[in-house]
Amino acid sequence: MTLRKLARVLRQNIRRGRRQFVLSAFGIAVGVSSLTFFLALSAGVRHVVLGRVFHVERVEIEPPKSSFDLGALLGGGPRLINDKQVDDLRAVDGVARVAPRMRLAFPARAWGGAEIFGSNRYAEIVGDGLDPAAVADEKFAPEPFADLEDGPVKACDTDADCIDPHTPGGYCAWDIHQCLRPVPLLVSRFLVELYNSSFAGSHGLPRVSDFLASRFRGFTITVELGASFLGGARGTARQRKAMLVGISDRAIPIGVSFPLPYVRRWNAEYAGAASAAGYSSVSVEVAEKSAVTRVAARARELGLTVADSGAEQAGLAITLLTLLFGFVSFAIIAVATINIAHLFYRAVGERRREIGVLRAVGATRGDVRRILLGEAAAIGVAGGIAGLGVARLLSFAVDLAARRFVPDFPFKPDTFFDYSAPLIAGVLVFAVLACLGGALLPARAAARLEPAEALSSN
Repeated sequence: MTLRKLARVLRQNIRRGRRQFVLSAFGIAVGVSSLTFFLALSAGVRHVVLGRVFHVERVEIEPPKSSFDLGALLGGGPRLINDKQVDDLRAVDGVARVAPRMRLAFPARAWGGAEIFGSNRYAEIVGDGLDPAAVADEKFAPEPFADLEDGPVKACDTDADCIDPHTPGGYCAWDIHQCLRPVPLLVSRFLVELYNSSFAGSHGLPRVSDFLASRFRGFTITVELGASFLGGARGTARQRKAMLVGISDRAIPIGVSFPLPYVRRWNAEYAGAASAAGYSSVSVEVAEKSAVTRVAARARELGLTVADSGAEQAGLAITLLTLLFGFVSFAIIAVATINIAHLFYRAVGERRREIGVLRAVGATRGDVRRILLGEAAAIGVAGGIAGLGVARLLSFAVDLAARRFVPDFPFKPDTFFDYSAPLIAGVLVFAVLACLGGALLPARAAARLEPAEALSSN
């Protein structure tokens, strides 16, 4: 039987038994819609949680911690990670990047924002120094994220003496009477999301979109080193300008990140040389997830601690929920498959004479099998497409309800679902295979019917 003849026979049979076809497709559509809905929800949530909130390809290594730290009690300060340990971590197979970090070990405060908020905002500085090599693949403006105090200096008395089109934001540091470029700083996307969800709405301020965030580049604040609004101070306080040059996922989540050389110099001046001799943590990025285990093992060999980011627990929770809802969906599809098998067995009994006629006029057993399996495949395609449509409608309704009734929270996505092409194709293939599986035994039984036996039956 040619493909054209087979298609014509399938159309006739579907048109004649469209009630059974619709009922069978409905059962598959229910299962497919629930399976697609939960798989897309899982993929969307996983993308946000493990791609934006947590970073599963990144391991945070910290110095050993204990409830009784003799070094800290005796005035030696907290334990730090040294350069040799950083080099050892960098040598682990599968490590793509190692970024040492140094926390600010002294009080600092900042103010600015009058041009945006109408008046200055004041805050204590929480921050760290980030190795510029860690963000070398990211683009920042109007200044690079690097040590900008490495060049020649120019004497000055006022900011006007430091105006230079090639050094935006140049100013005169009053304590040394030298022209300096603002210290580059980065903020994390988490901090931006926290502002959008908690601060912007309560203060009547606009949310910061990616476009608007790019417009804030070049925003300058005044940082006073060695001083605090809480009353503590160290050494002689001095002021420096700092400029926002970008938003990076590698910046400290709550606070600001400066280039590491600045923080090393500041810590040595305000907190002593020991605080600038090591690192408060090291971010290790791996090229493949399997390297995480090797990095963690090597860190423990070096006496260091692997910080628990919560990514593993979040990933496990998402996986378990996906498996639970997936099991329910598979159960629905299994029931629909059994129903299809029952309907096809019944159809074979009702169409024995028709099958006998087909065999008598030259149809082979393979032709009979192909006719019945073709009908099952058509049910799978129709049920799969209908199920996908229902799932998309449900997803749209959930996203709409979330936008209207769920308050903003950090990293709240525009959609909680991820309908990728592989997911859609996989669900359609699965629906067709489920229907083919249900029709396989009835098709084999029909193909074994002898023409004389089938024509002689009532």
